[in-house]
Amino acid sequence: MFQFKRWIAMAGLGLAAAQAATAGTFVYVSNIDSGDIRAYRLQTEPKAHLESLGAWPAGKVVMPMAVSPDLKHLYASVRSQPFAISQYDIDPVSGKLNWRGSVPMADSMVYISVDRTGQWLLATSFGGHVNATQKIDREGRLASSQAQVFKSGGVNPHSIVLDQSNRFAYVPQLGTDEIRIHKFDPQSPQPLSEQAEVVKVKALSGPRHIVISSDNKYAYVLTEMTGQVLVYERNIDTGSLTLIQSVASQPDNTTLVPGRPRPPTGGNQVQDFDDSNMIFCAEIKLTPNGQFLFTSERTKSTLSTFKVDTQTGRIERVAITPTEEMPRGFNIDPSGQYLVATGQKSQMVSLYSIHPQTGALNQIERVPGGQGANWVTFVKTSGL
Repeated sequence: MFQFKRWIAMAGLGLAAAQAATAGTFVYVSNIDSGDIRAYRLQTEPKAHLESLGAWPAGKVVMPMAVSPDLKHLYASVRSQPFAISQYDIDPVSGKLNWRGSVPMADSMVYISVDRTGQWLLATSFGGHVNATQKIDREGRLASSQAQVFKSGGVNPHSIVLDQSNRFAYVPQLGTDEIRIHKFDPQSPQPLSEQAEVVKVKALSGPRHIVISSDNKYAYVLTEMTGQVLVYERNIDTGSLTLIQSVASQPDNTTLVPGRPRPPTGGNQVQDFDDSNMIFCAEIKLTPNGQFLFTSERTKSTLSTFKVDTQTGRIERVAITPTEEMPRGFNIDPSGQYLVATGQKSQMVSLYSIHPQTGALNQIERVPGGQGANWVTFVKTSGL
């Protein structure tokens, strides 16, 4: 009997080990010029390493990506005509993608996100100045047409992000220097309110991307043209924002000057000014524990690190790190221990460790990537 019980216990341990072995942390990078999505497995033992898993076609000017809450489906916006969202299933063991077709979009969508119920995809268009919502069925498939398409109310919206309660959507409008706050109801056939509360931002700053703290108390907005991180206290009941701090992401002695709005990616407009010495900020991310915040700047190709006071929401810039050329996209793994950065003018992908006490970035390796890399998404699966 003792041997039988011991065998059962060992079998249980073996099963647990096998299940753990099938789990994985995967990184997906979309590439404008390659027109594909490249996947990597983030290995942490015996040392951190990005293992290439291959590339999957998506379409020229594939850019923003979003993942379903159950981590089974990936969506990617193709910003060349005909505008579309490509849909993929994620293999939970291998991390490989299975293309499940594409659906047309009303415009070139610069940012997409999935609500916390997994029922809706939200999108916004920089060049078309519109917001849209699209129903997602129980199998993770997008409806063939949008439930809503309406004018954003501002000019050049650049991201659309829901708060932790899934009740408010924040849409920074780069061209009109404002943040619009829309109510969101996933049970409604048209879930995004067209009316919005407007929060004005300093003129010619260009609010671009926004991230909400995990406790839902604070919002952080990166301005593309002035490189400021705007720290807002959130009213959890109303969604309203109150500015409490503005911190430069660039050093005090920077030679860069404030930038100007660029033409939409994938459009026919030609840029008629020299931006080689202009601030050109892009992405903003928080570590899962909320203790560190990172931003990217594309002209000098740097990542800025900020320490966050999680009690007050206030931040302090503590480091600036060189990275891949023109870092439009980067992201942080779900454990908060690693950061992956890409460069739109680099064909390499950088893996960094994040120091748990200081937030300092240490480059571990650079691995081959695609052409025109711009978006990084992490998925941590539990296996089968």
